[in-house]
Amino acid sequence: MPSRGSRRSTPRDPRGTESPEALREARKARRQENRRAVLLEAAREVLAKQGVGGLTMEAVAAAADVSKPAVFYYFRTKEELVGALVAEQHAAEVAVLETAIAAAPTGVEALVALLRAKVDFYADDLDAFRVAYLWPQLIGIPPEVMLERVYPASQRVNDALEARLKEDARAGRLAPGFEPRRLANLAWTTAHGLLSLVAGMEQVGGATRHTLTQLRDEACVLLRRAGIGGTPSP
Repeated sequence: MPSRGSRRSTPRDPRGTESPEALREARKARRQENRRAVLLEAAREVLAKQGVGGLTMEAVAAAADVSKPAVFYYFRTKEELVGALVAEQHAAEVAVLETAIAAAPTGVEALVALLRAKVDFYADDLDAFRVAYLWPQLIGIPPEVMLERVYPASQRVNDALEARLKEDARAGRLAPGFEPRRLANLAWTTAHGLLSLVAGMEQVGGATRHTLTQLRDEACVLLRRAGIGGTPSP
């Protein structure tokens, strides 16, 4: 990657506007991004309708109404395709979680807000949760997707939540004996576990005894008890 000092500027004509060549390149980049988005949506559709076994490059090409070579132009393997889906979905999730944490009035409420936000983000679209977490386990994705995209973003969420909880601890709002980082991990893991349970049961035609909303609210009650004087209500 070029350094800041060596970065090349966009070619411009003598009047100071972007050159025709630069405009063409910009249009080409937009077209490629749009086509890539279409292929990702097609892959998601195939997974939702046909399951992991139905995901092939031919099926994605058919769903996107393009040729098979067109799919390979953007994604060399179906693992790479699913990896792109994971990265995209996880980025959207993280944006929601960071907003929820920042808006909460205290660290304990940020803990509850993360759990609620993660569950609610996927509650009406469990296929999106399967795309991000369940199907990749069966198909596989490139390791760099996890190392470069997913793990750093998850670390950022945990860091933000831990920082809010440490503020509570300093202010005496966190019950003694609770460790901020473990609590942060617990909130995310609890939300993830609830979604995995409901998504998995639905996938095989079953159902949980209690609704996802009921389980979410009960988990929020338990997390609030980490706060001194917190009200145990959803």
